[in-house]
Amino acid sequence: MKHCAFSHHLKQSLLLLGLAITTPIASAAAWSGTANYTAAPGATGDEAVVGPFDTYDFGLGVGLVKVNNDGTLSGYFQTYVNDHILTNAGGINVPQLNVSGASGSGSGFELTVVANFTGTYSVLPGGVQSISLTGGNVGLYFDTTPDFSFSADSGFNDGTAILSGTLTGGSGFISLSSGKGIEQLDLSFSGIFGSSNSSVYSAPIGGGSALFSIDLKNSTLLPGITSVQGHNKSEGALAAVDGSINLTAVPLPAAAWMFGAGLVGLLGTGQRKKTVA
Repeated sequence: MKHCAFSHHLKQSLLLLGLAITTPIASAAAWSGTANYTAAPGATGDEAVVGPFDTYDFGLGVGLVKVNNDGTLSGYFQTYVNDHILTNAGGINVPQLNVSGASGSGSGFELTVVANFTGTYSVLPGGVQSISLTGGNVGLYFDTTPDFSFSADSGFNDGTAILSGTLTGGSGFISLSSGKGIEQLDLSFSGIFGSSNSSVYSAPIGGGSALFSIDLKNSTLLPGITSVQGHNKSEGALAAVDGSINLTAVPLPAAAWMFGAGLVGLLGTGQRKKTVA
């Protein structure tokens, strides 16, 4: 396998569209319920009971995709919940929910999201590398002490997971641009939300659908990021990620949700490259 080079800067922002139902969303059993965070493990009783809602809106988060020389790849993502939304009714005001943005601080509680995946790839003709995803997981964490920090790479999974899921597979490809690094990266993940805390949620959550956007040139968040889940940014492609997830009551046949990523962009000529270890 040859090294995959990443540029420090791109001429343009890249877009990522993700977490789309594998069959039409209308076929999913919609989830609409209440979350009683005062009943969550470690709660002090001054949090909030929120609902009805059906969507978690995430604040700006960070993701890192790492491609290794041994034919394996891995990815890491972390963010925080910014809002609860009921479709066609708008956002729900939750004063106790900490949404300070760059870090968690102050009183109230926070909800954070941590996800990772693993996979393998093989080289195909024309500089395209085929990807096969082998697994991963995602969790939504409740913490009564707001302390998440992107710059410190901490506080995202130090609470209790009240919603969790498993990636069961997926596929994709990487297209390399002649000596300039990655030109395009497409990934698809399939899996289910296998566990939701019955003390918190009024009904079980089985899956969801969502849409994400990604920006590899974000000038607000990315300059302060040195690592994601302990992995240095020099190991792969770092991106600012924003999105939301619309919850469904039960897993869909074959897959409850799919995380599809399309990273497409042009690397600037003459710019300094970095090699993925």
